[in-house]
Amino acid sequence: MSGFDLWHRLAAGRLAALMPALLLPALLLPVPMAAAPALAGPLERTEPGHMAPPQPGADLPFASPIVQFALPPQWMTIRSKEDWRKAGTFEKELSKDCAALRFGEITPMRFRAYFNGQVMGVAFGHGLNLHDPGKKADPKKIYLFRNGDSAGCTVQSMDNKDPRVNPAAGQAATPAGGGFKKY
Repeated sequence: MSGFDLWHRLAAGRLAALMPALLLPALLLPVPMAAAPALAGPLERTEPGHMAPPQPGADLPFASPIVQFALPPQWMTIRSKEDWRKAGTFEKELSKDCAALRFGEITPMRFRAYFNGQVMGVAFGHGLNLHDPGKKADPKKIYLFRNGDSAGCTVQSMDNKDPRVNPAAGQAATPAGGGFKKY
Protein backbone atom coordinates (compact mmCIF):
# COMPACT_ATOMS: atom_id res chain seq x y z
CA MET A 1 0.00 0.00 0.00
CA SER A 2 1.50 3.32 -1.03
CA GLY A 3 1.63 6.42 1.09
CA PHE A 4 -0.91 8.09 -1.14
CA ASP A 5 -3.51 5.32 -0.54
CA LEU A 6 -2.83 5.39 3.18
CA TRP A 7 -3.41 9.14 3.25
CA HIS A 8 -6.73 8.84 1.40
CA ARG A 9 -7.99 6.09 3.71
CA LEU A 10 -7.04 8.06 6.78
CA ALA A 11 -8.59 11.18 5.32
CA ALA A 12 -11.78 9.31 4.45
CA GLY A 13 -12.14 8.10 8.05
CA ARG A 14 -11.54 4.45 7.31
CA LEU A 15 -9.08 4.05 10.09
CA ALA A 16 -10.97 1.12 11.61
CA ALA A 17 -10.26 -1.05 8.56
CA LEU A 18 -6.55 -0.28 8.82
CA MET A 19 -6.26 -0.67 12.59
CA PRO A 20 -5.27 -4.40 12.52
CA ALA A 21 -2.74 -3.76 9.76
CA LEU A 22 -1.18 -0.88 11.69
CA LEU A 23 -1.15 -2.59 15.09
CA LEU A 24 0.13 -6.01 14.03
CA PRO A 25 3.72 -4.89 13.42
CA ALA A 26 3.67 -2.99 16.69
CA LEU A 27 2.63 -6.13 18.56
CA LEU A 28 5.38 -8.21 17.03
CA LEU A 29 8.18 -5.84 18.09
CA PRO A 30 10.27 -7.13 20.98
CA VAL A 31 9.63 -5.41 24.30
CA PRO A 32 12.75 -4.55 26.30
CA MET A 33 12.80 -6.52 29.55
CA ALA A 34 13.71 -4.98 32.85
CA ALA A 35 16.93 -6.18 34.37
CA ALA A 36 16.50 -9.19 36.68
CA PRO A 37 16.91 -8.26 40.34
CA ALA A 38 20.15 -9.34 41.86
CA LEU A 39 19.68 -12.26 44.22
CA ALA A 40 20.76 -11.54 47.77
CA GLY A 41 21.66 -15.16 48.49
CA PRO A 42 20.80 -18.72 47.61
CA LEU A 43 17.14 -19.56 47.18
CA GLU A 44 15.58 -21.13 50.24
CA ARG A 45 13.13 -24.00 49.92
CA THR A 46 10.89 -22.87 52.73
CA GLU A 47 9.91 -19.68 54.41
CA PRO A 48 12.00 -18.54 57.37
CA GLY A 49 10.84 -20.23 60.57
CA HIS A 50 9.26 -23.11 58.68
CA MET A 51 10.19 -26.72 59.38
CA ALA A 52 13.24 -28.00 57.57
CA PRO A 53 12.83 -31.08 55.40
CA PRO A 54 13.59 -34.38 57.18
CA GLN A 55 17.12 -35.71 56.91
CA PRO A 56 17.66 -38.73 54.67
CA GLY A 57 17.23 -41.99 56.56
CA ALA A 58 15.25 -40.38 59.37
CA ASP A 59 11.79 -41.64 60.25
CA LEU A 60 9.07 -39.47 58.80
CA PRO A 61 6.53 -38.10 61.27
CA PHE A 62 3.05 -39.58 61.16
CA ALA A 63 0.33 -37.12 60.30
CA SER A 64 -3.36 -37.65 60.73
CA PRO A 65 -5.37 -37.59 57.50
CA ILE A 66 -7.03 -34.31 56.69
CA VAL A 67 -10.80 -34.81 56.64
CA GLN A 68 -12.91 -31.76 56.11
CA PHE A 69 -16.20 -33.41 57.01
CA ALA A 70 -16.77 -36.42 59.21
CA LEU A 71 -17.93 -39.55 57.41
CA PRO A 72 -21.47 -40.74 58.14
CA PRO A 73 -21.78 -43.75 60.42
CA GLN A 74 -21.73 -47.10 58.66
CA TRP A 75 -23.41 -50.23 59.95
CA MET A 76 -22.66 -53.83 59.08
CA THR A 77 -26.18 -55.16 58.53
CA ILE A 78 -25.50 -58.64 57.16
CA ARG A 79 -22.43 -60.83 57.67
CA SER A 80 -22.26 -64.21 55.98
CA LYS A 81 -19.66 -66.73 54.83
CA GLU A 82 -21.65 -67.78 51.75
CA ASP A 83 -21.14 -66.44 48.26
CA TRP A 84 -22.92 -63.18 47.43
CA ARG A 85 -24.54 -64.76 44.34
CA LYS A 86 -26.52 -67.09 46.63
CA ALA A 87 -27.63 -64.32 48.97
CA GLY A 88 -30.84 -63.44 47.20
CA THR A 89 -32.66 -63.17 43.90
CA PHE A 90 -31.08 -61.23 41.03
CA GLU A 91 -33.34 -58.36 39.94
CA LYS A 92 -32.74 -57.65 36.25
CA GLU A 93 -35.09 -54.67 35.85
CA LEU A 94 -33.97 -53.03 39.08
CA SER A 95 -30.33 -53.51 38.01
CA LYS A 96 -31.08 -51.61 34.79
CA ASP A 97 -32.77 -48.88 36.82
CA CYS A 98 -29.79 -48.77 39.17
CA ALA A 99 -27.41 -48.30 36.24
CA ALA A 100 -29.65 -45.47 34.99
CA LEU A 101 -29.70 -43.86 38.49
CA ARG A 102 -33.44 -44.47 38.89
CA PHE A 103 -33.03 -46.94 41.77
CA GLY A 104 -30.23 -47.05 44.31
CA GLU A 105 -28.85 -46.14 47.68
CA ILE A 106 -29.22 -42.63 49.03
CA THR A 107 -25.92 -42.82 50.91
CA PRO A 108 -23.66 -45.48 49.36
CA MET A 109 -22.38 -48.08 51.83
CA ARG A 110 -24.26 -46.54 54.78
CA PHE A 111 -25.54 -50.04 55.49
CA ARG A 112 -23.25 -52.84 54.37
CA ALA A 113 -23.45 -56.56 53.80
CA TYR A 114 -20.35 -58.75 53.90
CA PHE A 115 -20.43 -61.98 51.89
CA ASN A 116 -17.17 -63.98 51.95
CA GLY A 117 -14.92 -61.04 51.06
CA GLN A 118 -17.42 -59.06 48.95
CA VAL A 119 -18.84 -55.89 50.52
CA MET A 120 -22.20 -54.75 49.17
CA GLY A 121 -24.41 -51.77 49.88
CA VAL A 122 -27.79 -52.33 51.53
CA ALA A 123 -31.09 -50.49 51.24
CA PHE A 124 -34.45 -51.48 52.63
CA GLY A 125 -37.62 -51.75 50.59
CA HIS A 126 -39.64 -49.75 53.12
CA GLY A 127 -37.51 -46.71 52.24
CA LEU A 128 -34.52 -46.66 54.56
CA ASN A 129 -31.50 -45.54 52.49
CA LEU A 130 -33.41 -46.22 49.23
CA HIS A 131 -33.76 -43.83 46.30
CA ASP A 132 -36.83 -45.12 44.44
CA PRO A 133 -38.73 -42.37 42.59
CA GLY A 134 -40.60 -44.98 40.50
CA LYS A 135 -41.92 -46.80 43.62
CA LYS A 136 -40.71 -50.18 42.33
CA ALA A 137 -39.44 -51.49 45.65
CA ASP A 138 -41.26 -54.12 47.70
CA PRO A 139 -41.50 -52.96 51.33
CA LYS A 140 -40.88 -56.50 52.58
CA LYS A 141 -37.51 -56.86 50.81
CA ILE A 142 -33.90 -55.94 51.47
CA TYR A 143 -31.94 -54.82 48.41
CA LEU A 144 -28.23 -55.52 48.00
CA PHE A 145 -26.21 -53.32 45.63
CA ARG A 146 -22.98 -54.50 44.07
CA ASN A 147 -21.08 -51.67 42.29
CA GLY A 148 -24.00 -49.41 43.15
CA ASP A 149 -22.21 -46.24 42.07
CA SER A 150 -21.45 -47.36 38.50
CA ALA A 151 -23.16 -48.33 35.28
CA GLY A 152 -22.38 -51.98 36.10
CA CYS A 153 -24.69 -51.97 39.12
CA THR A 154 -26.34 -55.24 40.08
CA VAL A 155 -29.27 -55.49 42.49
CA GLN A 156 -30.28 -58.54 44.47
CA SER A 157 -33.31 -58.80 46.70
CA MET A 158 -33.87 -60.94 49.77
CA ASP A 159 -36.74 -61.27 52.21
CA ASN A 160 -36.66 -59.12 55.31
CA LYS A 161 -36.95 -61.51 58.26
CA ASP A 162 -37.85 -58.75 60.72
CA PRO A 163 -41.38 -59.50 62.03
CA ARG A 164 -42.08 -55.78 62.46
CA VAL A 165 -41.77 -55.30 58.69
CA ASN A 166 -42.77 -58.72 57.37
CA PRO A 167 -45.02 -60.62 59.80
CA ALA A 168 -45.28 -63.63 57.45
CA ALA A 169 -41.50 -64.17 57.41
CA GLY A 170 -41.22 -64.11 61.19
CA GLN A 171 -44.33 -66.21 61.81
CA ALA A 172 -42.39 -69.39 62.50
CA ALA A 173 -40.40 -67.66 65.24
CA THR A 174 -43.42 -66.07 66.91
CA PRO A 175 -45.94 -67.86 69.13
CA ALA A 176 -49.13 -69.27 67.56
CA GLY A 177 -51.21 -66.29 68.74
CA GLY A 178 -49.09 -63.93 66.62
CA GLY A 179 -48.01 -61.89 69.67
CA PHE A 180 -44.62 -61.76 71.34
CA LYS A 181 -43.84 -63.86 74.36
CA LYS A 182 -43.31 -61.87 77.55
CA TYR A 183 -40.58 -62.95 79.94
